Amino acid sequence: MLPVFVVDHYEGFEAVLPFIDLTDGELDDYLRANVEALRAAAGFHDFEIAFVGHGIPGAAIGRRALGSGRYVAKIHGSDLEYAIRPQERYRELAREGLEAAHAVVGPSVEALERCAGLVPEMRDLARVVPPGVDVAAFRPRARVEALREVASLLDDDPDAVRGRPASLDAEVERALRARDDKAIAALFDTYDEDVPEPDAPARLRRLADRDVLIVGYLGKLIPQKGAELLLEAQPALRRDTAALVVGFGSDRDWLAALTIALRQADRAAALEWLRDVGGLPVDPSAAPGPTADRVDVTFTGLLDHRYAPGALAAMDVQVVPSILKEAFGMVAAEGAASGALPMVARHSGLAEVADALETDVGRPGLFSFEPGEGAVRRLAEGIDHLLSLPDGERDELRRAVSSFVATHWTWERTAADLLAAAQPVR
Repeated sequence: MLPVFVVDHYEGFEAVLPFIDLTDGELDDYLRANVEALRAAAGFHDFEIAFVGHGIPGAAIGRRALGSGRYVAKIHGSDLEYAIRPQERYRELAREGLEAAHAVVGPSVEALERCAGLVPEMRDLARVVPPGVDVAAFRPRARVEALREVASLLDDDPDAVRGRPASLDAEVERALRARDDKAIAALFDTYDEDVPEPDAPARLRRLADRDVLIVGYLGKLIPQKGAELLLEAQPALRRDTAALVVGFGSDRDWLAALTIALRQADRAAALEWLRDVGGLPVDPSAAPGPTADRVDVTFTGLLDHRYAPGALAAMDVQVVPSILKEAFGMVAAEGAASGALPMVARHSGLAEVADALETDVGRPGLFSFEPGEGAVRRLAEGIDHLLSLPDGERDELRRAVSSFVATHWTWERTAADLLAAAQPVR
């Protein structure tokens, strides 16, 4: 059994359950096994202090295995929203672990404040430590060069043959026409989501051969991440663009259905069905009815850190449209390091990422949009504003956001801040 915060497909486990669905006995067994493992590791290593992950279960495991003050606890965000907030037993477990930590670090002020609202005992221990970007890998480069480099690397990836074949798009279209939600859902089990799609190299080369602005998304394809907002906004943009969607997840075939629906004459009816039956959080009235040639979407499947830097560098604008709260927005930092101009939902830790970049370039509101009702229209307006800037100004902004990340959000800076948080209190 694998306990998780957000349920998805995990190969090799008989049961994948949200933490909130564990019985008390299952939770006790899970904690006991981890305490024994950490205690054994601590006995083997001559350690000074440990770093434990998540407000639950890592902090409580640290206290039970190592004792008070022997660990630094790291808040992520999913621990807060998917376990600690919904259930009192996890608030008690978080209190047990966090109040006894040497320090409690989190990626943003907002994430730590959310945590303190649930576990006030940790407030005085809080330290902001933003995550770091591998700035040697994530760096600006020319769009065509980046796309062709990623395509060439993917040519040699033996795992891609297990990925989602392009032929499934025809199956999706038939199921959409028949309003057969079960047929769309069943497609996900016919391929491996954790690899690039076999047609990705050819698709990226086609993009490289075109003189077109690219608006992209990189992340999981699940409802919480909001990738559908980009697809809904893309045909409403004033300038011709190509949408590049990099990622994997259980919504992959539903997003393919959305792409097809946006091209259809009965667009509104299809979108209503995707919302009401398919569960895709789309807004049928959000954008004007597009013509088929305005819906231009390229999917790649999962591109790990061998490929992601090039994919991000190829994006003129990177959309980070998460619907639920984020502790920081690491992918936005990686995109900015690569020179992609960010357009992020202005909430939670994402707002702090936007604020930092907007303050650095002296342009409040430039890299963010307000979430909630009407978000598709506001997202489109934000993208349009960035793309309407003169080429020279956009290039200057690309260099500026990349330089900011290379100065403030690096692995070296994160390591130094973590070590500082672990120092004895003087």
